[in-house]
Amino acid sequence: MLETSNSVATQVGDAKAAKILLAPVPRYLIFTLLIAGLVVNAAIVLVALPRTGGVIPDAPRNLAYSLQFGDLYDSIAKNLAQGHGYRVEPYMGETILREPGYPLLIAAMYRVGGYGNQVPRLACILLAFGAALILVRLTRKITGDSTIALIAALLFLLYPATLVAEARAGNDIPCVFTMLLFMSGLYWAVERGSLWLYGVAGLLLGLAALVRSEVLLFPLFVFVYWLFTSRGWGARGKAVLRAVALMAGTLAAMSPWIIRNYLLAHEFVATDTLGGVAEQEGVFTCEHLSQYDGFYAAQRGAGRERAEIARQLGLQFEGSYYYQFFYNAQDEIEFNHALQKHVAEIYVSHPGTLVGCSTENLFYKFWFLGKTHEATHVNMLVQLPLLAIAFGGVIVLCALGLLRKAAIMLLYIAYIPIIHAPIIAHARHSTLVVAFLAVPAAVFLAWAWHVLRTQHSWMRRLSRTGSRESWVVTDTENPRE
Repeated sequence: MLETSNSVATQVGDAKAAKILLAPVPRYLIFTLLIAGLVVNAAIVLVALPRTGGVIPDAPRNLAYSLQFGDLYDSIAKNLAQGHGYRVEPYMGETILREPGYPLLIAAMYRVGGYGNQVPRLACILLAFGAALILVRLTRKITGDSTIALIAALLFLLYPATLVAEARAGNDIPCVFTMLLFMSGLYWAVERGSLWLYGVAGLLLGLAALVRSEVLLFPLFVFVYWLFTSRGWGARGKAVLRAVALMAGTLAAMSPWIIRNYLLAHEFVATDTLGGVAEQEGVFTCEHLSQYDGFYAAQRGAGRERAEIARQLGLQFEGSYYYQFFYNAQDEIEFNHALQKHVAEIYVSHPGTLVGCSTENLFYKFWFLGKTHEATHVNMLVQLPLLAIAFGGVIVLCALGLLRKAAIMLLYIAYIPIIHAPIIAHARHSTLVVAFLAVPAAVFLAWAWHVLRTQHSWMRRLSRTGSRESWVVTDTENPRE
């Protein structure tokens, strides 16, 4: 693993000097185009998508996509803003159903801007723009090319999945923002080789895990990567120290929430009590999806099965179609454990089900599955080109000698679908990696343009007009920029 900016320069120098594929873009132009992207993004999210009512006009069978605020974040945020505490409903006990990061943010915005559908959407628009700014910096660290960085940021800002996620105002965009913060911090720590900076990166990861818990195990994947790429026991010992610093920072950031949960339920709960729901829904939809008219109907069937399990446990609850709401945190935990036990029994008795469901989730559902059959087809039309050019971009990164610089980011792209494979996966979850996929996708687009303009004389003449020739990088980006 690379430790300092000098070693980065050495690595790139040892490989073939990596060509910068496009002429650099002035800072003012980068900022101007990003502001333009923000304006277009906001217009679509705040005006265009809400006016469709969640239905694509003239689509077969009224193709619908959800723009409803769901997943309990808005309910918890409203109760927080009204002074009722961290609850789904004012008359229920405090809950651990959802991580606190996003509800706390929306509650603060409710207090300032009042209640309304546009408040969470505005929060997501601002966070998406912040994520784009971080993505510019991160992409330049990896490629050394400001133009590729701009392309990646605009791809993310204007990608359909990003726009729908903002309009839906779930915690997808906040998760992307916090993970980009963490990734930027981790790359900084790798460059400087400081354990203190690894601890800071861990704090940022803890913040991300308080927004969306599936990112919590990512340091384990990074640690395994460090072990395999380290040479000698001394380097592996440093990898252990880095991983310890990362996890220490993560635990420090999460400790207030963990302590609160223990005081509330007298049991250790690091994130939330919906893990069992994700596992049960995953196996149910895997086994029964073909019996329903689309994924949405199968999700409702999974919810009814959960309600029956809760009734068999003798728990007092509300909700039968999707979420089950309990009157105290102890019942939430008991229900979560019961669902996890139910799924474990299925997978132990039928191991082929685990293999089949995980494979289908990993290679199909995570990327394409929508609420309806028509939504799935649209997802395929949108996602397949991005995946194809991103894969091409990985090949280009390898050819340019930049693969190791992009390795941690690429590892995260693989990590999220792997985490979802044994539980639940559908196309909405892939939103968490779109910003990161935009980096190799932008590299491929830049390479394709570079090839076209160098192989075709008329395009070469056009590209030379008012721009500089391609140039070569043998070090990281200028630290003064």
